[in-house]
Amino acid sequence: MRQPLIFLDTETGGRDPKRHPLLTIGLVTLGLDGQISRPLHLLVKHDHYEVETGAMEVNGIDLEAHDAAAQPPEAVAAALREYAAEVGRVMLGGHNFNFDLGFLRPLLPDLRKVFRSGYVDTKLSAQFLIHAGVLPYQIGTPLSQLTEHFGIEYAAHNALEDAAATAKVYVELLKLAGSSS
Repeated sequence: MRQPLIFLDTETGGRDPKRHPLLTIGLVTLGLDGQISRPLHLLVKHDHYEVETGAMEVNGIDLEAHDAAAQPPEAVAAALREYAAEVGRVMLGGHNFNFDLGFLRPLLPDLRKVFRSGYVDTKLSAQFLIHAGVLPYQIGTPLSQLTEHFGIEYAAHNALEDAAATAKVYVELLKLAGSSS
């Protein structure tokens, strides 16, 4: 790696960023040495929570407790900017990252000024390595299957845990990509 990456994950109240709230954001920094540092877990407060029952069952978020501990969107956006500024303008990474970006962009309209353009997506990276014959096809690309394959333990559907697990998967994917050349 030539520069650090910030891995990010979100938990939401559903699948539609126009209707459902962004609830939590987890961030970690993956350093040049492959070490994960600077964990940050942000909770986003909303005036109204239109959520899907299925999404809430998956993420296990108690909305009442969440609302009591959450910060207004402006404060969360400021915390994201501050977090990024401490590392420098680097790329983001995530798993199936377009989903997360759909919820992040309305919160952080200046996203491209805060983070570099482009991003790392471990799902797409894994798909590439599967098609290249470097990663066994049977593994699949869900984060849970990749973490199991690489022996990475984590509590799924917690934004901070997912961000850290994604960074660890990325390190393993880089090792595979490097060994195949």
